[in-house]
Amino acid sequence: MCAELQSVEVVKSAVKATGRMRTNMDHDYNLVARHEACGESVVQEIEVDDTSANEDTFLSKEDKVNWDHTPIKNKKKKRSKSQDDFHAREDTVNAVLLAVKELTQKMDDQTLRFIRFEKKIEENTAAIAKNQKDIMELQTEIKLLKKENTTLRSASDEHARYKRRWNLRLAGLPEKEDENVRDTVIGILTRIIPVSVDRLRDTVDTVHRLGKKENPATSNNVPRSVIIQFGMRTVRDEVWKKSKDARVCKELHISFKEDFSKEDRAARAKLWPLVQDARKRGKRAYLKEGYALIDNKRVDPD
Repeated sequence: MCAELQSVEVVKSAVKATGRMRTNMDHDYNLVARHEACGESVVQEIEVDDTSANEDTFLSKEDKVNWDHTPIKNKKKKRSKSQDDFHAREDTVNAVLLAVKELTQKMDDQTLRFIRFEKKIEENTAAIAKNQKDIMELQTEIKLLKKENTTLRSASDEHARYKRRWNLRLAGLPEKEDENVRDTVIGILTRIIPVSVDRLRDTVDTVHRLGKKENPATSNNVPRSVIIQFGMRTVRDEVWKKSKDARVCKELHISFKEDFSKEDRAARAKLWPLVQDARKRGKRAYLKEGYALIDNKRVDPD
């Protein structure tokens, strides 16, 4: 009986090993021989197993394995190395695509910034060109204004000099309280030129002292100068010439001077040494309002 069971197990193993190969093949085993070798019950078991074997022929190899009783791990739950490599490459590609997308977005943003920057540069370039044009026009206008200002200042200075040619300054005349400086000056003038008092009153326009009256204790007892404005230039020139040798000037220790502006006085002070040196060398030299003439050549202080 044991021998018969072992034969059955061998047959069953053979049937399972050749499950797919037996498709369309005739497996007509000699059942008579089986009846002779084994009992009726054993043959029935073989037939049942044979039927299940025929059903197993339509199943895959992995479906036939009883994974609950085999020590081999389930291959469905294990990914192959090629699949891991595929997923790794897929992840890498996805990461690269994401990075490319981000870089593309950044490049687009940078492109927009460059476009705006170029637009600003164009606007600034146009503004600079306009400003340069305006600056050139302003520079030209400034040059014209400077030239005009120089002309106007020169004309103003000349006008002021012209008015001052009717004036004389009297220095050294002592100051008195409640003095009538105009009557005092007219009295002095009558001793310089042979002109009547009435005519001098008509000729002398204005007489007054220059500057603010100071405290005698701090002024070193130096009297303020007196400005005399004449209505007639001929009378003024006569007084100017004859005052240099007039006795009254020596007696009162007074002197008459021409009325120059502050700028002309500074220029004359600067040119006076040149005039003196030219005279020592035998040249003809003298001072004018703001310049000097040496041998009929004009010399300016600058």
